[in-house]
Amino acid sequence: MALSVRNMVFVALAVFPLCASAAWKLDNSQSQLRFLSVKNNSVIEQHTFKELEGSITDQGEVQVMLDLSSVDTQIPIRDERMKAMLFKVSDYPKAMLEGEVDVTGLADLKPGETLTQQVSLKLNLHGAINPVNADLRITRLVDGTLMVSSQSPIIIDGKAFGLEKGITALQEVANLNGILPSVPVFVNLAFVPES
Repeated sequence: MALSVRNMVFVALAVFPLCASAAWKLDNSQSQLRFLSVKNNSVIEQHTFKELEGSITDQGEVQVMLDLSSVDTQIPIRDERMKAMLFKVSDYPKAMLEGEVDVTGLADLKPGETLTQQVSLKLNLHGAINPVNADLRITRLVDGTLMVSSQSPIIIDGKAFGLEKGITALQEVANLNGILPSVPVFVNLAFVPES
């Protein structure tokens, strides 16, 4: 039995998701993840990771992976120390953030419009998984890209991920009085539509 054009369109719409529920892939070249550290109780320094990967599925599942060996503190010897002593990249090369966003809100966004979402994430870092809350601002650009940025700092407690020994090792090798174990993290991530 031959299908009419109308029936074929109906079947196609039933089987394939609409463009409004498309998936997005993180564009590393347009994205930033920064964190601040505090040493000697008063010296604040900003650091970043150069290599990020991630996606938002059409069901709203979010994944962002950090290559911990891409840490950039603007001081090469400190980068190497953080990789070896703090993150132990030979054992734990990546960190993974996973969670879920409300895709209904995203699908309704028009270019230039912004919405905010409170998102509960799970961070897998250094062999430990802990919850992390993020207050996010999401803006749709004309080309369909979603710009996702933190409205307030995302606080990561190093102790919750077993990083105390690494923090102490960094403190001792740099002859510091102290390094705070909690760090504020700021994100500005670009998710481009997958074709």
